[in-house]
Amino acid sequence: MSDEKNAATVTRPPLEAPAGAPNVLAPVNTLRMAARALYLVVFVSGAILMGIEIAGSRILAPSFGTSIFVWGSLIGLFMGAMAAGYYVGGKWADKNPSFVVLSSVVGIAGLYTFFVLPYGGSAICEAVARAVTHRMAGPLLASAVLFFLPIFLMAMVSPFAIKLQTTSLSGVGGVAGWLYALSTFGSIVGTLGTTFFLIPYCRVPNVIMGLSAALLITAVLSLVVFKGALGGLHKQDRFGAALLALIALALLEIWALYPVSPSVPGGERMLAYHESEYHDIGISEDVMDIDNGELYQPRFVRRLLKFNENWESGTYPYSNAYLNSVGYTDLLHLPVVWVHAPEKLLVVGGGGAIIPSQYTLHYPSIKQVDILELDSRVREVAQTYFQVPKDPRIRFHIGDARLNLRDIEDKYDVIVLDAYSSGGQIPFHLLTWEFLKSVRDHLKPGGVLATNIISAMQNPPGDNERPADLLLAEYVTLKASEAEVHRLAAPTPEQRQPLFKQVYIFPRVSKRDSLKGHENDHRNIIVVATLEDNRMSQAEIVSIAKSLTLGKDPAVKIDGETFVWHAEHMYDREPRPDETQHLLPLCDEFAPVDTMYRPIKQEETMRRLY
Repeated sequence: MSDEKNAATVTRPPLEAPAGAPNVLAPVNTLRMAARALYLVVFVSGAILMGIEIAGSRILAPSFGTSIFVWGSLIGLFMGAMAAGYYVGGKWADKNPSFVVLSSVVGIAGLYTFFVLPYGGSAICEAVARAVTHRMAGPLLASAVLFFLPIFLMAMVSPFAIKLQTTSLSGVGGVAGWLYALSTFGSIVGTLGTTFFLIPYCRVPNVIMGLSAALLITAVLSLVVFKGALGGLHKQDRFGAALLALIALALLEIWALYPVSPSVPGGERMLAYHESEYHDIGISEDVMDIDNGELYQPRFVRRLLKFNENWESGTYPYSNAYLNSVGYTDLLHLPVVWVHAPEKLLVVGGGGAIIPSQYTLHYPSIKQVDILELDSRVREVAQTYFQVPKDPRIRFHIGDARLNLRDIEDKYDVIVLDAYSSGGQIPFHLLTWEFLKSVRDHLKPGGVLATNIISAMQNPPGDNERPADLLLAEYVTLKASEAEVHRLAAPTPEQRQPLFKQVYIFPRVSKRDSLKGHENDHRNIIVVATLEDNRMSQAEIVSIAKSLTLGKDPAVKIDGETFVWHAEHMYDREPRPDETQHLLPLCDEFAPVDTMYRPIKQEETMRRLY
């Protein structure tokens, strides 16, 4: 029994013996110092690995949005790279358990991360998004190209560390458990630190570069400490450490001399750029000719608001009239066809606050305008750059719209839902029946809901993409009763009533184009839902639109011809049962919004942010 125990105890010297040193146990203090160097590498690698994952979502967002497919691709790719790194690292550690190799691996990961992610990340994402339009394959491929190598290398740290730290078979379990716990603790610190401190207060390229610099510094410092503790640095070790130190200094110089900054297309100038907890926010200006069919206004300066390189709002700040340069917002005045003199307006999604500003300035009847906006930085940008009137009637409520709406007791004449995240995506919890019921409960009698979505009008036969599913699902949800959504066995008459009795569909149609033959194209669509018993005809809507906007003293002071044009192009056909039979009402338990449309289309113009 004693022979078996001795055979399983000391199989090789602790950690790593210096070259030429006898195979004897090192002093306890020496081992502790060497172990601390090992612990430093393990902790920092775990922290930076997760920091890159969090920051990586911001690199993918401008090209692929922030859908569940993006996060799934990112997490899955990281897990796959880590699995491969664990396996290869373990095999390599068995053959060559050297701290020099370990520090070199960490240094290479830092170099790759420093140069590729900040300087080439957005270009690679854009190229992949143009070439691969599949909603799942695109972000997965981009994640693999950008992140596989550095995560693979950092995952090799743990098996190397276990090999270097283990002195006996009987103690391998404790060593492995301690080092994996330390790496996991580092991952927790990296996740929380990047999420709550780095990204909210630093630009993403600087976050990536800072994490890369930390990897390189850790590689140099840990190598010096480890080798020094186990007999001193030999000539080859000193050369390697000096080289890594010079590389780290060179990277700091590159960081200072060639900072990664936002870029804008030719003809635009960047006024401001911010990175908030939720968006990369850019404010730029350009000069353009406005030719909207019959109207022509030459050489206007246009100011644009972009979230992650996607247009959100726009104005002509130097014109005499408060005009918007993102045409679909004019359609968000359609509720006044039903409510001619609105007093209270609620807008979900601030953006440049174009609609709240126009309602406040153009409708004398307005007494209160509430804006539910997730991002406080968006409010600051709207007030600073987009001429939001300094009017006490306009009130911002910062935070998640659904949570804020629960705390609001007011009822409104008009509620506008215009909340998009990156790439034209609507947060799913703002499309469900439960949220829309809360919206309906905040409408006055005769009140109107208007929601902006991006979708097609019809699904072409045999098309697997089904580009109109988002519109059709929203229609089904707005018309669904509580009994349908919750499958009630014995519903009351009230529970059988539809959420909204009438639903009207107004696609944005350019005066140069015709809707006919283009029903399968993605476009802004304004869906108006009301509680009226009798449905208005298109002729009635057009007649009211003309009376409100055309004439000497119009009640709606926007482009009347465009307003009437879209009333005339109302999609005056309710979806057939065969078009909606494959769809269920969206609810909190099941709302597959991310599968219903492509957040980025190949034909869309995409611009590099960095």
